[in-house]
Amino acid sequence: MLDLKSLDVLNSLKTEIQANKEVFTGTVKGTGKSFGFVVAEDGTETFLAPDEMSKVFPGDKVTFIIEEQADNKTKAILETLVSSDLSEFIGTYVSRGKAQGVEPFQTNFPGWLFVPPSQINGAQSKQIVKASVTRHPWDSGKAQAKVTDVIGDSGDNRTWYKMSLLEHNLAMAFSEEELTEAQRLAESLDIESLGYRDRTDVAFITIDSKSTKDMDDALFVSPIDQGWRLEVAIADASAFLPESSIIDARAKQQLTTCYLPGLTLPMVPNCLSNEAMSLKEDVIRPALVFTMDIDTNGEASNFSIEPCLVKNHAKLSYEEVSEWIGTDSIPTQYNDLKHLNDCTQAMALWRGNNANPMLNRPDYRIRVDEQLVVTSIEKETRNIARTIVEESMVLTNYMTALWFDQSPALFMTHAGFKGDRHTELKGLLRDYCPSVSDLDSTQLDDFKKIIQQAHLVESFPLATLLTKRFDRGIWQSSPKPHFGLGLTAYSTVTSPIRKYSDLVMHRLIKLKLSGQTGAVRAELVQHFNEKGNVTRSISNAIEKRLGQQWLEAQPKQEWQVRVTHITVNGLILQIIENGITGFMDLKRSEEKFSYDPLRMTLKSEETHYQLNDELVVTLAKIDDQGITFKLVVKS
Repeated sequence: MLDLKSLDVLNSLKTEIQANKEVFTGTVKGTGKSFGFVVAEDGTETFLAPDEMSKVFPGDKVTFIIEEQADNKTKAILETLVSSDLSEFIGTYVSRGKAQGVEPFQTNFPGWLFVPPSQINGAQSKQIVKASVTRHPWDSGKAQAKVTDVIGDSGDNRTWYKMSLLEHNLAMAFSEEELTEAQRLAESLDIESLGYRDRTDVAFITIDSKSTKDMDDALFVSPIDQGWRLEVAIADASAFLPESSIIDARAKQQLTTCYLPGLTLPMVPNCLSNEAMSLKEDVIRPALVFTMDIDTNGEASNFSIEPCLVKNHAKLSYEEVSEWIGTDSIPTQYNDLKHLNDCTQAMALWRGNNANPMLNRPDYRIRVDEQLVVTSIEKETRNIARTIVEESMVLTNYMTALWFDQSPALFMTHAGFKGDRHTELKGLLRDYCPSVSDLDSTQLDDFKKIIQQAHLVESFPLATLLTKRFDRGIWQSSPKPHFGLGLTAYSTVTSPIRKYSDLVMHRLIKLKLSGQTGAVRAELVQHFNEKGNVTRSISNAIEKRLGQQWLEAQPKQEWQVRVTHITVNGLILQIIENGITGFMDLKRSEEKFSYDPLRMTLKSEETHYQLNDELVVTLAKIDDQGITFKLVVKS
């Protein structure tokens, strides 16, 4: 047994050895188990043993040294806790015997955080709660938390809606103060005092879903020599909403209307979005009217924007318009629909020849009852009426971006392929599109030629694969090309009731029309880029959960699926009938597959999988990891 003097010598020696070792800074990476890793600033990962992992949370920033182990492997020894961002979180409150705690929903979290009995705030076991950290585990290895809010029962879908919104700091309803202010704004505007030109005699129509109430856009077309004059009236939401209002501040936080199955969270309260701002049938409304001449080749010219008073002469649905045009049975009072269809067909042809063709993907609508339980899932394909509206909106956005020229505005830009993909994709093009393999994909014209040729390849899903190599679109305050659309510039102005970016653009348009130059602050652009996809993320999470619930309740059956993505471990599949996605694990298959990351294929001696393949599967299981499918092997 060592005496005190010997222990002091050993401790001193240990301290000296550690002092001579290099100290790194890194971020803790959880695994959902008792161990973890530390990711250094250069990206290298070092094993974090359970005793060290118990001192920290995933995401904590730490300093550490690397220690060699007897088996020639290394592990991290934590030195200091630099910072910890985990302060509030959402999870499941669990009671086990005499102990209780909250299990965070983060999948990389190793366990629960203990909650003292006095801090449970009335929570019951298995309820979803919001909690805050009251003690970090650094000193003791034992974290503590307190329940700050009970969101609801885990078996109630409304709880999951509320939870998804809370995760992104969005509320399910407007405050009383906001509703009062919105009502005041809706009632206080005297549209006659705006001084807008009266265009209420023009037979604008809206084409939307039957249930739509927040109508942003209305259309009118008239034949002219060698083409058509297209007028697009967009609701003047900015006339009702001063930048100084609390409603504008709320809209800026949310950025878009959030459409969820059975629940719509408008960007502004319904008294504005569905009433005062909306282009309701037979009601006079202020609007910005975007006018352009379209020749028989679909090319636009003579573009102008004018604030006007307009009236929606008819609220039509996608279904009835498509039926009328498709069966040549347009009612006499809507004869202009034929001109509108001819005009937008020409526009679509121009876009197909001069920009990038778009992949024709169906939409899926989840229908729910009052308890937000799924009753059905409907597949919606692109029809004539949707094409009319889509082409009109895309052209209006494009022409507005050109109209701004170099003036400050919000431009949606897209750089094409990710920066590290250009060289590797040349190999693909040499194999499937040799005529364009030497083109420079960083130049818009060359990029468009590549995409157009890719759509012509029938032996391999090249167009689908190339879109997976696209960079993400970003907002900028100066014009740059949108490679994905194949257009030299692009903005969005056609949904100011539903999108804050379009509302901002309307304000900038009015300034430019009055001879003034607007300004777009860098922090606003950054806000759009950081938060612009939040409502889509919320919708995706909820639709994924609802889809799993619905699928689990279906009788055992075979499903026709399409391969939408391929990884080294297997296939991501989408059920063609209802859009639900799941995974088919091939790593444990008796067949030995090799993965080609460039072509995104999996091959064995007997089987070859690639994007867009159609298979027949059954449901294998649904668990916390998601949906797993099993291939049906036909005899």
